[in-house]
Amino acid sequence: MAKPIIAIKTRVTAYAALVNLGNRVVASLTGNLSYATPAPALAVLQTAITDVVNAIAVWGPRGNRGSHASLVDLKTKALTLSQTIKSLAQYVQNTAQTAAGSDYALMAAVITTSGFQLSNPKNPQGTLQMVQGFHNFVSRKLNANQVKMKWKKPLNTASAGNVKSYNVYRGTTSVFSAAVQLASTTKTSFIDTNSTSASVSWSYWIAPVNTNGVGVVSNAVTVTVPSM
Repeated sequence: MAKPIIAIKTRVTAYAALVNLGNRVVASLTGNLSYATPAPALAVLQTAITDVVNAIAVWGPRGNRGSHASLVDLKTKALTLSQTIKSLAQYVQNTAQTAAGSDYALMAAVITTSGFQLSNPKNPQGTLQMVQGFHNFVSRKLNANQVKMKWKKPLNTASAGNVKSYNVYRGTTSVFSAAVQLASTTKTSFIDTNSTSASVSWSYWIAPVNTNGVGVVSNAVTVTVPSM
């Protein structure tokens, strides 16, 4: 289980939502034995909430807004409330971690009694499938003795960040077990150069890599590369 992290998604300009979050935290932390010494104190948070509520009333409802000065005052008080809530969130995070240590399930349970919500846990990607569209890319920008391989991310990639890198393999036959790893790259292309004095036939493979290790190896692409 990943370490639970508090998520505060309420924008500073979402005044009513910010007040609701503050009220929820006050209600949840009041008398909560897991958080005996809130910092900042709950009285400070309550004052910040009241200030925003009053400033909202002065600014007025939509269609009958108050002055620009009242809006500036509301924004200032909302920022103070937001910062107070964030400070309390950090206190809750630290207190829960001290109480639970490396027991992340317990830590999550303690945090959820505070009125704060946890960020959505990242789902493990699992083993990556083979890359898509692996091919030899023909370009006039390449030298005659160069070959460029291109591919696309695997089909089952949950997000771009799930692929940490790609291993590039090359062999003199189409048997993968006889190939050697040429490089590890974060790009979806690779340029190889034939520095010998004779034309060669090389086979290439690509394997995506993530935190779960090396994924499924692609099918081979065989290319004849002229000499220098």
